[in-house]
Amino acid sequence: MKISSIISAFSAILSYTAVVCAQSDPVGTIYDGHVPADLYGSNYTYPWPVKLFNFYNQRQKLTMAFMDIPASKNHANNKTAVLLHGGNFCGVTWSATARQLSADGYRVILPDDIGFCKSSKPQGYSYNVQQQALNINSLLTALGIDQATVIGHSMGGMIAARYGLMYPDNVQQLVLVDPLGLEDWVAKGVPYLSIDATYESQIAQNFTTLKAYELSSYFYNSTWKPEYDTWVHMLANIYAGDYGSAYAYVMALVTDALLSQPIVYQLPLLKTRENDVTALGKAWSSAAIAATLGHYDELGPAAAAMIPNCTFHMFPGLGHAPFLQDPKAFYEVLLSWLD
Repeated sequence: MKISSIISAFSAILSYTAVVCAQSDPVGTIYDGHVPADLYGSNYTYPWPVKLFNFYNQRQKLTMAFMDIPASKNHANNKTAVLLHGGNFCGVTWSATARQLSADGYRVILPDDIGFCKSSKPQGYSYNVQQQALNINSLLTALGIDQATVIGHSMGGMIAARYGLMYPDNVQQLVLVDPLGLEDWVAKGVPYLSIDATYESQIAQNFTTLKAYELSSYFYNSTWKPEYDTWVHMLANIYAGDYGSAYAYVMALVTDALLSQPIVYQLPLLKTRENDVTALGKAWSSAAIAATLGHYDELGPAAAAMIPNCTFHMFPGLGHAPFLQDPKAFYEVLLSWLD
């Protein structure tokens, strides 16, 4: 497994027609029929057909929505790339990157994690990073995929790193794009915020609050572009719909899980063959604690130094989502690594 990491600077990126499966089914079932446009509260239009992975987990029937984009017929290389989204994103956010990889010969899998977007939003569920990595492995197993390049952004970077630790023989390359978990927020002094309190802050989310957050984190120190609005609407519509309360509670559960599972301590265990200021807990920490968090200009190189055979790239002046903010620069680095 070759590990690459991209890191953007200050920050960096390390370069219902659902058919449910029986409890006894250890693999799960792929449903490839008609899927309603509004699924589990998400009415965002996806550019490729949405498929469903139905499986039994934590004593309940779950559905993971995903897109399966074939490789360009003229450049197929028999390789697969799995792109894992961040906590305020969906698999569809990777669409432009998926097109690039498909043109480069990759089959591309774009899942919506359990709890997010067009996937099930169970309320009594453990959203720990290992569980999400296990869910992704279950999906790939059901699809017959045993080798993949895994690319994860933000929360997806944490899941991708954990996937590399859990399934090292199944990973050809690992690319972590502005991953969370490069610092131990709790050890740095972030105070505990109850799940109920986090839920109350999430249930109040709307287009205005989400846009303000994304501007301050994902497109920090840059001018907001009209094309970014689509990613805000994508989430705002879920909060405003029938699944709004369920989604807010999922986000509270996810936040609680991520705070307790930094990946920085396990990075040296990965086996091998930016202006990012994002940090969990910064919003409810004291000014003194908040000032110590999210320094990815330091966290990125330090993390890369811990990973064997890791390549590090910093994107000067970009925020937490370089693949959206400067796609050309991002693809140039990503494809040079994969090629």
